Amino acid sequence: MPRRGTGRRVTEVDLARTWIDWLIDTRSGYAETLLNLPLKDRIKDRGASFPSVQDIFLHILDNNVWWLESVPQNRQESHQEVKGGLSKAEIGREVRRIAHSNRKLAKSLTTSRLDRSFVVRGVQGNGEPFEMKVNLRTIIWHLVEEELQHRGEMNALFWQMDVDAPTRSWFSSALAE
Repeated sequence: MPRRGTGRRVTEVDLARTWIDWLIDTRSGYAETLLNLPLKDRIKDRGASFPSVQDIFLHILDNNVWWLESVPQNRQESHQEVKGGLSKAEIGREVRRIAHSNRKLAKSLTTSRLDRSFVVRGVQGNGEPFEMKVNLRTIIWHLVEEELQHRGEMNALFWQMDVDAPTRSWFSSALAE
């Protein structure tokens, strides 16, 4: 396992906490860039994984709520999706609320908490129900992959609109040397 500059071994808990913090810190740049666009540009259907750049961003937020709040708290049936025609103020509030919730989770991580499993129930894209067992470790690494994927998509859409994408490298993370 690599070592940080302090000489201390970097654990998976360290990595998970740092990735969560980095995603939170850099997500604010995406929120700011998105919310500075005129409404028509934010909600225009661009034929992406979700119709608009705003829909993609709301999907990122909803993934965090679903996987890090609704699943671990056994609230899957009452999950309220983060989507639709939210105002700038409502999106900003959700970004801040989710950041607070994510930071609280990151601080609480331990190896045994990463091992904790949950039963996830849902409906596949083809309409078929599914059930799977997944641990918090897998959830966190899935969210890292999912958010980076959708940020890349947002970057491309921002660039098509001639808007600077708010990219920031991992070198700005707490574990970068």
